[in-house]
Amino acid sequence: MKTFIVGLLVFSFFFSVGIVLARHKPLWTDELYGQQFTIQGKSWSNIFFAQHGEINLFPASRALQKGFLQLIHWQLPFVWDGDTWFVAHPQAQLILRVLPDILMSLAMTAIVLFFGVRAGFVGGVVAALICLSMPMVWLYWVEARFYPLWFMLTVFQSLLFLDIISKKETHPPVIPLAFVHAGLCLTAPLGLVQTIICLGLLWCAGIRRGKFHMMAGAVPLFLGAYYFYAQGQMKMFVAVSWQDLFFYNFPLEGLILLGMYVIVLFLSRQEESLQKCFLFGRIFLPFCLAFMAIALVGVFFAVCKSSIPHIVPVVPRHFIFLTPVAIIMMAAVFSDFWLASAKCVWWRSVILIIFLTGLLSQLLSVYVIVNKLGVYF
Repeated sequence: MKTFIVGLLVFSFFFSVGIVLARHKPLWTDELYGQQFTIQGKSWSNIFFAQHGEINLFPASRALQKGFLQLIHWQLPFVWDGDTWFVAHPQAQLILRVLPDILMSLAMTAIVLFFGVRAGFVGGVVAALICLSMPMVWLYWVEARFYPLWFMLTVFQSLLFLDIISKKETHPPVIPLAFVHAGLCLTAPLGLVQTIICLGLLWCAGIRRGKFHMMAGAVPLFLGAYYFYAQGQMKMFVAVSWQDLFFYNFPLEGLILLGMYVIVLFLSRQEESLQKCFLFGRIFLPFCLAFMAIALVGVFFAVCKSSIPHIVPVVPRHFIFLTPVAIIMMAAVFSDFWLASAKCVWWRSVILIIFLTGLLSQLLSVYVIVNKLGVYF
C-alpha cells in the first residue's frame, strides 16, 4: 500500500508537469496531420492494415489515440489547412496530449519506484532527477505521436529484463514481457530489433525455454513483420549532426559516468562484497551497450544513406529508445555506488555531490537545448 501511495504521488507530479507543458506547446504539423488524416480520417481497418499516408505504418499509438478519443467523443474542433506549421489551440493541445502524458508519466514513475525500492528515498529522487535531466524527455513528453509509447515500452522492457536477470529465475513469467514486446513490435520498426536483442541477452543468461521465447519473441515478431515489410525502405537525409542524433538521447555526462563505472567494476572484480552491491548496473550493462550499438549502427546507416533530395529527415527522436536505456543505466550505476558505500557516510556524500553536479550540468544543457529549439511558448 505504501508503494502504491508513493507511486500515485510520483505519477501525479509527472502528469501535472506534463499538463503544464501541453498548455505551452502548440500542435505542430506532424501531430495535426496524424490526427486529421489518419486518426479521424481513416477507419480502424485502414490503421491496422497500414492503409494510410504516414511514414510510420506501425499501428499501436494511433489505435490507442483513436480509441481514447472515441471514448470521450472528441475530434479536432477546426480543420487544419495542411500548410500552417504550428497551431495554438488550448483545448486541442490538452486533449491530444492527455494520453502521451499518461504514458510518459507511467514510464518515469516506474523508474522512480524501481530504484526507490532498491536504493531508498535518495535512489528514487536521483532517478527522478535523471529523468528530468534528459533533453528528449522534455522535447517529446507530450508529443501526440508514437514517441511516448515507444519510450514507455522501452522502460518496461528494460525493467523487466533487470528484474528477470537479478532474480536468477530459470522460469520467469512470460506474459508481461510478451505484452511489452508485442507493443514494441507494433509501435516502431526498431521495436523488432529491441525484441531480438532482449531475447538474445536472456538466452545468453540461461533462459532458454522454447515456450518463453515463442510467446515473448516469435509471436510479437510475427505481428510486427507485416508492418516492417509494408514499411519498405525509406529515403532519408540526416537533418542534424550525427553527434546530436546520439548525444540528445545518451548525454555525454552519462557516457562518462558509464566509463567510470566500467573502470570501477573492473578494478573491484576480486572484491566479492562490492560485486554483490554492483548488481543492477552490472546486469544492465550488456543491455545498455547493445542498445547503444543499435543506435550507433542506425546513425552510421542514416549518415551513409543521407541525400538531400530524399524526403524523410532523420532527427534525434528516431533514436528515442536510447533515452530510457540511458536513464535506467545511470540510475542503476547510482544505486550500485550508493549501496556499496552504505558503511561510509563520507563516500556517500562524495557520490551524491558528483551525481548532483553532473545532473545540474545536464539540466543546464537541457534548458539551452529546449530554449534554442523554441518548443514551448
